[in-house]
Amino acid sequence: MELIYQEHSFQLNKQTNVEIIIEKIHEILEDGVFFSHLIIDGKEVYEDFEIYLLDHLTQIKQIKVITKTVGEFINELLLTAEGYLDRAIPEVSLLSNEFYQNSSTEGWNKFSQMLEGIQWLNQMIHTINKIKEQPNNWNEYLNLSKKLENEIKNLEVAVENDDNVLIADIIQYEILSIFERVKSVIQTTIDLEGCRHDLN
Repeated sequence: MELIYQEHSFQLNKQTNVEIIIEKIHEILEDGVFFSHLIIDGKEVYEDFEIYLLDHLTQIKQIKVITKTVGEFINELLLTAEGYLDRAIPEVSLLSNEFYQNSSTEGWNKFSQMLEGIQWLNQMIHTINKIKEQPNNWNEYLNLSKKLENEIKNLEVAVENDDNVLIADIIQYEILSIFERVKSVIQTTIDLEGCRHDLN
């Protein structure tokens, strides 16, 4: 079995197990790069690659390790966040109206999805914050993340008090405007420091 990383090639013997492969991948990765995915015998594997390796270990001939630079990694995260916000902003606007009219089960499901989205956005910001290099407008992200965390606390109080009007107000006047601002900041970062994938 051959393990390839950039121009380096490593031969692994037939007795190699999944743990040894993972260990070798971690060993060969350089500082300043992020693991992206594996190409195993020509098939791109982005998730659950340990399971894929376990299931196909005896047939695998070649494993290519694909990485991203810090800039590419941050750019990909921001593009993902921008795509999420494109879809979420119209939904969040509709959600506030639903709470003004005493929300249904579907409204509560969408509310839960919105909270998961906020949690994901904050997690993304915390992930990038741990990296040595950040976008030039990084303080704006940190400020918006704090605002989102504060609004989550306000939502908790509103939910505890069973105050649908307050929930709707927070969604309409706070969360929605923060989402729009985060999207704007992300667009600025991508346009000035990152890149968009060519759609052609």
